[in-house]
Amino acid sequence: MKWFWIAGAIYALSASVQAQPLPAQVQKRVDAIFDAMVDHWIVQMDRWWHDGQHEHLINMTYFTIRFDPRNVSLYENAGWLLWSSNRDDEAVAMYERGLRNNPDAYDMYYELGQYYYLRKRDYARAKEYLEQAVKFPCEWFVWNTLGHVYARLGEKEKAIETWQELLRRFPMMPIDQMEAVRKNIRDTMTRDATPASGENKQQ
Repeated sequence: MKWFWIAGAIYALSASVQAQPLPAQVQKRVDAIFDAMVDHWIVQMDRWWHDGQHEHLINMTYFTIRFDPRNVSLYENAGWLLWSSNRDDEAVAMYERGLRNNPDAYDMYYELGQYYYLRKRDYARAKEYLEQAVKFPCEWFVWNTLGHVYARLGEKEKAIETWQELLRRFPMMPIDQMEAVRKNIRDTMTRDATPASGENKQQ
């Protein structure tokens, strides 16, 4: 764990001189060291993930995001591990921290929306976050989840419009999912919205 203590020393040194900008060449070297260490930590975290050492992974995530706050996968993975361990308050705090550090991307809005949709079945809260998520460039499954949220809330027209927009925006999406979306539209048009095929398909 020598690298861990070296990182701590470098972080402390960096913090002590933050008030005085470093020379460009020195800053470049410090950034390179930080980047290399973050890469090393992520490799180690991946090993812990596959070994089932989730508590180590969560603890290292809190440390790593101090150096790499824009890495949304850190918040996504740790958040899922936390709420799947019934540590919901910590999970929400993790997602919200990710959102504060990444307010200009869809990822954390989606994670919070999905959390309230799947975990809490709080469709109104899920709607708030998912509507924000689709304002940014995002993947097809974000629109798909928003469509299901509208359907759960009884907002049939919005659900249909959202799925139609999904098909328009993502003509190259997986064929099976495209057919599932079309079925969702047909079902919603003809009867009260019910859970449809592909509903829980996320990433």
